[in-house]
Amino acid sequence: MPKLPESSQYKNSEEFKKRIAALMDDNECRTAKEFAALVSVSEPVISKAKNYGIVPGVRVLIRIADRLSLSLLYLLGKEQLNEFIPSASPSSFHVRIDGLTKERGLNYGQIATKMPFPRTYIYEWIKEGTYPSLDYALMLADYFNVSLDYLFGRTDYRH
Repeated sequence: MPKLPESSQYKNSEEFKKRIAALMDDNECRTAKEFAALVSVSEPVISKAKNYGIVPGVRVLIRIADRLSLSLLYLLGKEQLNEFIPSASPSSFHVRIDGLTKERGLNYGQIATKMPFPRTYIYEWIKEGTYPSLDYALMLADYFNVSLDYLFGRTDYRH
């Protein structure tokens, strides 16, 4: 159910395509099948990323980043250095968004007024255990002034 903004900048990405190719080289994977096995995702996902720069959903991106111990922005090709430090006790997006909301003394409706999506999206993400699209997740991370990895509970470092 990840709802995408009409002008999503993360449907496909040349930077992501290049990063996948570099990661395949770094891990001595000659084929999409080998790399897919390494990161525990399907071969078509890797083939589409490698050949066309198609960016998979957040859940798959997190799986790849977790398997290779990479920051999400590094994986996407948006950062040049991987300075990812995994959390000793990983959390979840749902716990983090709730904690960040309470920290600021806000409710989901107040957050949604600052976002280009309705508050019902936030309730759906929480209730159904789903993730926002990458575009919306980046907007939320920016709003709360935290890294994408922190927002998804992958690291304890906010920036």
